[in-house]
Amino acid sequence: MTAFTEPQHNNWMDRDNAVLRRWSSRGEQPVWETDPLPRLLGFRTDGVRGAEVGARQRQRTLKVVRYVQTPTFEAAAQFEALELVACARHWRVRREPCLDLDGPALLEHRPGLSAAKRLIRAGFADGLLAPRYEHISPNLREYERFLKDMADHGWFVALALPETSR
Repeated sequence: MTAFTEPQHNNWMDRDNAVLRRWSSRGEQPVWETDPLPRLLGFRTDGVRGAEVGARQRQRTLKVVRYVQTPTFEAAAQFEALELVACARHWRVRREPCLDLDGPALLEHRPGLSAAKRLIRAGFADGLLAPRYEHISPNLREYERFLKDMADHGWFVALALPETSR
């Protein structure tokens, strides 16, 4: 009679996997999300819808501040496109465009994004309008944290191109 024994492990990955198999039940296995963008799209659009419903109940128009992270020579076209998006959605556009010229950096170290948040915090706008989520952050975890922070304050993030369109 042969008894089943756990194979001997030669590397750390095999040992970790064996420990996980031994001590965790099947229900505790993490569910890996294949693509978080549809979930983030839903979260963000729920925030926009909520702001629109609230504004409609108060009989006022939503105000947005435009934010772009791009080189200077593309900025005017990007801001114009965002203004067209806002007009199509019947939102008022804050005249001060917020621009960051540098490449991706931590959210705290971007003067344009900080200026946009100050305008929203001061009540000059209800939300932020950007061309794509990559302008806020190409890192999805950082982008999700930003969305949650905005939602916690009652603000929204709108995008000209949704997360799932590539």
